[in-house]
Amino acid sequence: MPRKISSGPAKTASTFRAQRSMLMVACALFLSTELSAQFTVERSPWLDSEAVTDDPIEQTWRVQNSVNCRPLDVELTIEGLNPRKPVSLHIHEDTILKLQPQRRYTRICVEPDYMMFSDRVYADPNVESDTLRLMPLSIGLKVELEPIVFYPGTNELYFSSIPTLQALLKFMEVNPTLTIAIESSHGFTQPSIDAGMARRKRARAVFEYLVSSGIGAARLAIEQLPNRTSGISEPRTIEEAEAAQRISVRVTNY
Repeated sequence: MPRKISSGPAKTASTFRAQRSMLMVACALFLSTELSAQFTVERSPWLDSEAVTDDPIEQTWRVQNSVNCRPLDVELTIEGLNPRKPVSLHIHEDTILKLQPQRRYTRICVEPDYMMFSDRVYADPNVESDTLRLMPLSIGLKVELEPIVFYPGTNELYFSSIPTLQALLKFMEVNPTLTIAIESSHGFTQPSIDAGMARRKRARAVFEYLVSSGIGAARLAIEQLPNRTSGISEPRTIEEAEAAQRISVRVTNY
């Protein structure tokens, strides 16, 4: 009589393979979750609030003299209204705009006898109106420019810097007696001499752009700032990367 072969070992091997497969799937899911948690999507600061919406947000913009609050009629250069190019917009008294909630907007304003204005804003649904206040020109006024960007690891100006550079050029042209100092902000942790040279070269790039565009070199200076860094070894966000290359201009005579 033929001997019956036991199926016990076969069942044991099959069970082991199934358990191993389940363990590998569980490990893969765990690693996938842990790895994906290292990356975050750049978001408007209010997008996780109860006010979040995908609908366009109506916001009223106005521009005033910062001293007497007198309304001003100005031209704003705005990045973000059209995703492909900056837009020139006339602001007259209360101007209503429809803004996209997921988008960040850059606003630049150049008016004769006023300090150049430059900022970035999100379309916050809790803000129904926003007032831009221009400061009459005086010695010592300073503005951080938004944004002047350099190719990574170099002091060569990136093409996205053109709108701000053109606005800075116009600022010098409409105020022909104006002289300014160009300053570059501190960078990330590195030897202090290298950090100082990198800042000076970034400021020099802006200086050379203005001179090559017809502004007299005698009207421009490169400010020598203390050799210091932010204390951060490398940028953790887009904002920190931009802040490390921030260019400022300060009125030295008017």
